Formats: sequence, structure tokens, C-alpha cells
Amino acid sequence: MPRSFDDFVRYLDAKKSVDDRALHRPTVDRLGAELDSRATARDGEPIRILEVGFGIGTMLERLCAWDALPSQVEYVGVDIEDTNIAAASDRLTDGDFEQTASHQFSRTNDDETVTVELHAADAFEFAANRYDPTAADPQFDLLIGMAFLDIVPFAQVAQQLLPLISGGGLGYFPITFDGVTDVRPVDDPGVTATLLDGFHAAMDAPARPGGSQTGRRLFTELPAAGAAQLAAGGSDWVVIPSDDGYPADEAMFLRHIVDTIETALLTETPNAAIDTVSDDAIRAWARQRHAQIDRGELTYLAHNIDHLIRMP
Repeated sequence: MPRSFDDFVRYLDAKKSVDDRALHRPTVDRLGAELDSRATARDGEPIRILEVGFGIGTMLERLCAWDALPSQVEYVGVDIEDTNIAAASDRLTDGDFEQTASHQFSRTNDDETVTVELHAADAFEFAANRYDPTAADPQFDLLIGMAFLDIVPFAQVAQQLLPLISGGGLGYFPITFDGVTDVRPVDDPGVTATLLDGFHAAMDAPARPGGSQTGRRLFTELPAAGAAQLAAGGSDWVVIPSDDGYPADEAMFLRHIVDTIETALLTETPNAAIDTVSDDAIRAWARQRHAQIDRGELTYLAHNIDHLIRMP
């Protein structure tokens, strides 16, 4: 049986080290330079950042650790899951942030101040409530959506999220899936290819938003929505074992990936895409992958693309 996803918070924590390796650093560097330029022009006023799909706050932690943020920042994090926001709150106060009000936090170091405001809400509903068509400047200097645009309708992104940065704001959309999943070694390459293609077919089902090739489609969809592409690059997830096993908690990350693939194949993939493989064979394939993780043998790759844009 597929494992429960109740411990999704642990998965998000385990994913952090995978994302750290994957993120396209030239795009991160360009983002930092753009934010510094905006901060200089702002003359002391804080840079306003909105992250949708905030999760447990790993992107904020990363940007702080990588010195990618200006000295004055107002950061708003929105996630649809209450449990993620609760975990993010705990991580902030376990770190060097102080809680100043309900779901509000602040960190001050020398001349640097970062304030954080968290919301458990649907990103599109939040955007609809925040959007001010009379605003002369972008309501946010930066919109972040990590591993987000491949699971939501792009039309809604263009209609409800991008207007929040219209007027010169930036959009940063890293870890956007782009059509390649691979696991090795396998003794059944034909079955594995069918199942991974079926996994992608589940992402491309008509009733499901996003899609398995969102990363590359954004090169046309973002400009069509009026965006200027500032930077982009590959951000592949690659997890390989060593003699000591997997780094950090990445074995747990892999288990979640295998469970996600298995569940999609059993419940979401169109029958025509995997009609040569039985449900029992799918379950056996997943058990084999878990056994490989137990033995520290499984290597996993997923191709993603990072995008950085500016909205006129």
C-alpha cells in the first residue's frame, strides 16, 4: 500500500537539501542583483516579496542564508495548508526570528530587517483580495512560486498573480517540472519507461492543471502574458547514494517520490497510457524501488527549469 502523506512537512524539510543543489545559481545571482538594484532605488523603503506555495519556509531560509535579500524586506508567505504554515511559524521562531503578532515575525541584524507575514490561504483568493487596480507601483517587488506553476492553471497565474507585479515587478519560478523523470538501476527498463511515461500522462490529464512540460512551455506562455525573460536555467533534482547512504533526510524524499508516482499510476493515469501493466505490477515496481532505497542503491533524477521575469 502507498504510504500516507500525513508527514508532508517532513518531506518538505527533506526536499530542502535537494533543492539547494538543484537551483540554477546564475538565475539566483541575477535575482539578487535585481533586488539590490531595486533596493538602491527605493532609498531605504523595504522590498516587498510575496511567495505563493510557501510550504514550511525553506525558500525564505535559503535566500537569507545565501545573502540574496536586500537589507530591508517585507516577506509575505501564502500556503493553502494550515499545517505548513504552523510548521513554518515554528521554524522561524526556532531560528533567529521573533514573533511580533499572530503569524507575523521579524528579524533585525545590525542595519538589516526582515519582516514576515504568513497566511494559510488559497494563493488565487489571496491575490484577488490583495489586488489594487489603482496602485501606481507593483504591489510586490517580487513574486516567488517554487514548484508551483506546474500544478496550477497558467491562465489563473496570468490573470490573478502576475498583476500583483505589473509595473516592473519580478517573478521567480524555480523548480518548475519539465518532462523528465528517471530512476536507476532497474531490471525492467521497458516496464519502468511505461510507468514513468504514465506518471507524466497523469500530470497531463485534461482535468489536472499545470502539466508535465510546464518548464519549457513557460518560455512562450510568460512572454505571451507580457513578461520579459531575465534569466532561466536547469534545476534538476538529482539524488544519488554514497557509501554512507543518502545525504541528510533524502531517503525520505525518495520514498515520497516513489509513493507519489505509485499513487498517480493507480488513481490518476489514463488507462490507455498503462494498459499493458497491471495494478499488481505497479505495486511490485514501487516495492522494488523502496527496497533499493533501503539498500542505498536508487538514483533519481527529475528535470526542472527556473525562470526569472519582469512584468512591464
